[in-house]
Amino acid sequence: MSDPILGQILNQLQQMDNRFDSIDVRLEKMEDRLNTMESRLDTIEEQTKNIPLLQQAVLETLTVTKRLDASHSASERKVTTELNTHQHSIDILNRRQLRMEADIETLKSR
Repeated sequence: MSDPILGQILNQLQQMDNRFDSIDVRLEKMEDRLNTMESRLDTIEEQTKNIPLLQQAVLETLTVTKRLDASHSASERKVTTELNTHQHSIDILNRRQLRMEADIETLKSR
């Protein structure tokens, strides 16, 4: 073969070698990105594996909170009823006291 043809072949082989090098670099970058994505996915999986336990804890807390709220409401109603009863008793005693004072005043004025 002649030197110009061999030169062309060598030139094309060098171009192909450069292209392969470029492809290798791109593949390495893609592999690095894939490794990063896999690492992130592993982290996400690790962080989210406890979500069911957290959900259970939240549901249990909600149940306890509802029970406490119901108990608090019942206690509040009971206290309100007792306060009303005591207030009524105090009103009755006040009326009796006023009557007794009036009776005493009447007895004094006789």
